[in-house]
Amino acid sequence: MAPEAWLGDLSQNRLGAADRDLAALREHAHPFLSEHDLVHHVTRLSGHLTGLSEDMRRRVIAYSLYVRQLDVIQAATTRDICRDDCQRPPVGCCNANHFTILSLSDLMVSSPSPAAMQLSHVIDGLQRQETAYELRHGRTITSHHCDCLAEDGCTLRLFKSPRCVHYLCAEIQDRLLLKFGPDAAPFLAAMRRVASLTITVTADFTDAAILTSARPFFD
Repeated sequence: MAPEAWLGDLSQNRLGAADRDLAALREHAHPFLSEHDLVHHVTRLSGHLTGLSEDMRRRVIAYSLYVRQLDVIQAATTRDICRDDCQRPPVGCCNANHFTILSLSDLMVSSPSPAAMQLSHVIDGLQRQETAYELRHGRTITSHHCDCLAEDGCTLRLFKSPRCVHYLCAEIQDRLLLKFGPDAAPFLAAMRRVASLTITVTADFTDAAILTSARPFFD
């Protein structure tokens, strides 16, 4: 289901700061989003997340904008391969709860910063909201795989974990190199780097260079 429907369903606080949040987030490029989608996206999440500090609210919204743009990139480049030519059907890489951002072992080993822990916690709650909305609207979770994997794909569009949104299997990487040649190499390298990170700070959640390196796919 398109993310607009879930965004439109979010509860809103009349005392939100959507205009200020939108102005702040516009300082960063969003090359794979239309102006309409950007405004609607920021406005709805800003009005829903008024209980957060301004800084954390903007971090959460910025993360979701980043994931949404990666979703656009993957819809154009990798999703058909996953659907039609997965080497590990029927679930492929969705064989466990990889949507979890910070596991207990992560917390013990990497000692993430307080901001990274809070960002992870807020995203966790929004993942539950996204999935619950999809289930209310007729989707069904598969058994014995990922708790966010429905029979027709992932229930998460805006709040996939960094691990999920950046992971590309070897087959996908080979296919992108075959199709796009050397132009795919910077994108693949950046995706591998972020997918393999153990989160310690909020900067580990994203890499803006990935969006830049994906532009040749659309030329």
